[in-house]
Amino acid sequence: MRIVQSPPSSRSNERGTLTKESKPKFTHFASKAVHSGTNHVGDAVNTPIFQSSTYKLTDERYAGWAAGAHHALLYTRITSVNAEAVIDKICALEGAEDGEVFSSGMAAISSTLMAILSTGDHVVASADVYGGTYGLMTEEFPRFGIEVTMADMTDVSSYEAAIQENTKVLYIETLTNPVLKVCDVEAMATLAKKHGLVCIIDNTFASPWACNPLSLGADLVIHSTTKYLGGHSDIIGGAVVGSKEHIENIFHRKVHFGGSADPNSCFLLERGMRTLHVRMPQICDNAAELAKRLDAHPMIERVNHPSLSSHPQYAVAQRIMPRGTGMIGFVVKGGDDAALSFMRGLEMIYEATSLGGVESLVECPFNSSHMMIPEDVRHAAGMVPGYVRMSIGIEDIEDLWADIERGFASV
Repeated sequence: MRIVQSPPSSRSNERGTLTKESKPKFTHFASKAVHSGTNHVGDAVNTPIFQSSTYKLTDERYAGWAAGAHHALLYTRITSVNAEAVIDKICALEGAEDGEVFSSGMAAISSTLMAILSTGDHVVASADVYGGTYGLMTEEFPRFGIEVTMADMTDVSSYEAAIQENTKVLYIETLTNPVLKVCDVEAMATLAKKHGLVCIIDNTFASPWACNPLSLGADLVIHSTTKYLGGHSDIIGGAVVGSKEHIENIFHRKVHFGGSADPNSCFLLERGMRTLHVRMPQICDNAAELAKRLDAHPMIERVNHPSLSSHPQYAVAQRIMPRGTGMIGFVVKGGDDAALSFMRGLEMIYEATSLGGVESLVECPFNSSHMMIPEDVRHAAGMVPGYVRMSIGIEDIEDLWADIERGFASV
């Protein structure tokens, strides 16, 4: 049940203001990115920041509260004008019925999984998922009596073999973090439906511009909005979208666990998403060209990027996400010490965790995002000594390459 009561000025048509009910539906991605969800309060071009913790309780809002409507404007831990704008925009970009935004990607992941799983349930995932997700599944889930089996995300038969009578969820990533294995989303979604399971996919590394997993059969799509959706390395956030039924269930976990999104962060996220379709082509073109050059470099042992025909899942990538990604993984000859020397020799590409911004970033997973994962698990997943993860931005390609050459010169 969706009951949203906006401030009076945003619902009045006397001055031509478009309400949520009267806004046109947009067909193409670029128009959705710019216009979907924007709440023109007081005829503002952008959704104003409603930096308010609470809203006036009207009869309509009391009714929404009683009905459990998670989009009723009551209290910002439930939702806000800015959160609603962001939800509508992400739903438009992903082709979803409904969604929720969170204070972080991990808040979205944990709230989503805990909404579906109970004591005695079982999840099939992969050891090379995002480090925070791996920690949640291997350290926290056992405390609640939830079992996890790690399988191979690139092998559907591996996931099927791991399914048990108590399995509830198949958890996948469009591209694994940080090894960039490509998951056959269609095949995994088909497998989930065959066994009556929920298929949850983290689409952060692809973004809605590159892949729409719901159209491929997935049930729920998660994003760390900190990354490509925000796009400017200035917010922390998360989101999940899917069916109204699933989202209503997840909403209650958001309220109980407290991972609500701040209105100011939502404002910045909405601003970032309005240029997603402009940023991503430049980012992905840069990454594909750099991957090709790195693949030919004598100091590189291996390059992981789905645009390369040498990628093990190249054919799957061309079907699932042919537009590519801005993420590159590669192995520097000489191991971790050589990789660290390479990074410390860079001047423009910044050594920092996270990804998806307009600036290029670089890190070694062994001492950052995947530090807490056992070494043997990291190596088995492909994070071997010398492995570097690079997030490519929108800078000029020749400046990026010159900086990479500087890095190699320091090894």
